[in-house]
Amino acid sequence: MLNKGCSNIPRELGDWITILGKSLPLRAVGTCLELLVGAMLTRSGFVTQSWVMLSTQKHWTSYYKCLRQGKWSWLSLARAFVRVVIQQVGGEIIYLAIDDTLAAQLRKSARKPDSSSAWQQT
Repeated sequence: MLNKGCSNIPRELGDWITILGKSLPLRAVGTCLELLVGAMLTRSGFVTQSWVMLSTQKHWTSYYKCLRQGKWSWLSLARAFVRVVIQQVGGEIIYLAIDDTLAAQLRKSARKPDSSSAWQQT
């Protein structure tokens, strides 16, 4: 078995990947988890750097299509992530901060500017 250099990977990481993987459709599991691991290995976490970081077998368009046109729910993935966090933290208090930066770009209009417009005016 080729596990040289891999003996220090925590068991919890495998459990977390399993939980996250179960929230995705079977066809998207490998692609999404490759991008997730690649993002953890980069300093920025950008998708392109994640793809470059790993020696992937698929073409870039496979990852793009999975993220952009895939039939998976980001809410399901977010719920799985919250389960992982709760499992890890246990009964301690968890503080959650939600930023609407990405959602603000979707609802931007001339009549109802987003929060970034308020920063530009000051």
